[in-house]
Amino acid sequence: MKSKLNTAAILPTLIFCTFSVAADVQSLESPELKSFEFLGCSGDWTEENHEPEIWKMGSNNGLTFLVRHPSTCGADAGEKPAFTIESDTLNLTYEPYSTIGMYASCECEFWAKFTFAQNLPTVKSATFNKEKSRLKGEWPER
Repeated sequence: MKSKLNTAAILPTLIFCTFSVAADVQSLESPELKSFEFLGCSGDWTEENHEPEIWKMGSNNGLTFLVRHPSTCGADAGEKPAFTIESDTLNLTYEPYSTIGMYASCECEFWAKFTFAQNLPTVKSATFNKEKSRLKGEWPER
């Protein structure tokens, strides 16, 4: 009788712990983008190097990636933010566009912010539009 009682007491705890661990693993395997903000253009892209820059910054509000990249002048909004994680690399992407449909033939410096609610412990590197990017901020082993 004693062994049946112990099993009955332990079984619900074991089931609860199993589901808790599974939920934690799932949230790390499929993180969600908490917010995206198109920050706009800060002028002409003056550098010869056209690699995007990505700053990694953690805070109480989540994990933020600030992206600086060149794109066609005239864009005043951003849409379709997305990300993928392949191996240990986070690829960020969005589409800058002009709300009035007018573009210039020069390149401008654009900024965008991607924020995740949770840390991404498996991410060791990042790209923008699958292009090699210069990493800034809180990256390990930079």
